[in-house]
Amino acid sequence: MAAAVKAIVSAKLLVWARDRAKVKIEDAAKSANVTVERLLEWEKGVDAPTVAELRALANKYHFPLAVFYLLEPPADFAPLRDFRRLPDYQDETISSNLAYHIRTAYERRELALELNADLNTPPPLFPLKAALKDDPETVGEAIRTFLGVDDQSQRNAAQQGRAFDFWRRRLEEHSVLVFVISGPHYSVPVDEMRGLAIAKPELPVIVVNGRDHSQGGKTFTLLHEFVHIILGESALSNGAADNLGSSPEEQKIERFCDAAAAAALMPSGLLSSFPQFAKAGIRAWTFDELRPIASAIGVSRHALLLRCVSLRRATWDFYKSQRPRFEEEARTAGQKQQKQKVRIKRPILLMSWNGRSFTRLVLRGYYDQRITLSDVAGYLGAKLKHIPSLERAAFQGVD
Repeated sequence: MAAAVKAIVSAKLLVWARDRAKVKIEDAAKSANVTVERLLEWEKGVDAPTVAELRALANKYHFPLAVFYLLEPPADFAPLRDFRRLPDYQDETISSNLAYHIRTAYERRELALELNADLNTPPPLFPLKAALKDDPETVGEAIRTFLGVDDQSQRNAAQQGRAFDFWRRRLEEHSVLVFVISGPHYSVPVDEMRGLAIAKPELPVIVVNGRDHSQGGKTFTLLHEFVHIILGESALSNGAADNLGSSPEEQKIERFCDAAAAAALMPSGLLSSFPQFAKAGIRAWTFDELRPIASAIGVSRHALLLRCVSLRRATWDFYKSQRPRFEEEARTAGQKQQKQKVRIKRPILLMSWNGRSFTRLVLRGYYDQRITLSDVAGYLGAKLKHIPSLERAAFQGVD
């Protein structure tokens, strides 16, 4: 019987790939069906894996097989500032699934830049900028003006149950790439990450965790991460700014992002159009009082109560007293959603994952004969049979 063919790869590439994938050595060894000692021999250059074993590692690390045959490890992407501070994740490294989504976001942005260059359609430089010394109300107003959002269009979208899609489309129309982690594959718990932002002068990126099943929750995350981009700060967060462990500087940044996002989503003029809000002073709000207002403008009751604090309709102490109830409701809703096996059509799932602007750009690259149909499928994570449906969803809307 012929000996298995060894893969001629560099030991430092093996070390680099496992480190970047955030995979524990025990899990990596198990995926290749070898002992930890055997894997360490590969990483020290004492021995090398077979091609089949290398392929197993590549699948586990979510890297293309070709990466392992490079002479040197690729240049790393810039790190994200980590604002996660929930107790379960303090002092913990990111999971391999989250590491995969961060790498993928950077890679798709690079791909989008290359496609734009090939099509001679360079993206515009991102114009909005802000600093922590700025007034969040002014920043929120600037966001609405930049995105062309008016009160009635926002209310119409909320009435149709499409608040998140409404704001996402506005961002994508202004050269912001928005990706949503959706579906069961490579999922990330909301407690680990609600959103992340890659702040770049061209094609900044926002990634939102689709496991937050509420429209209002995802929408607030979307705008929160957008404020990070305006601040010029790439960031990874989970909405835990006020938990123990956050530094005063981190709390200041996250509170600013919360305040500016809230001002954009819930301008005082829009809220004052509701009589029960316009006539209110500082008070204790019930969930039943918050619900109709939040529903009418497409936000969560949690975000609305936080906005009440900044507009002097509620105290910070009252908000903090209610936050555990909001968090428990969100947990219960998430658990209930996970138990419900709802089949989502693959093209819709892919459209959520890739976003309309990225999907359209890839398809334009194909129309202009810059890439092949096989490339399109690879870039969008789709099978060839799904391309027509994706095309319709991207240019005509999802059925």
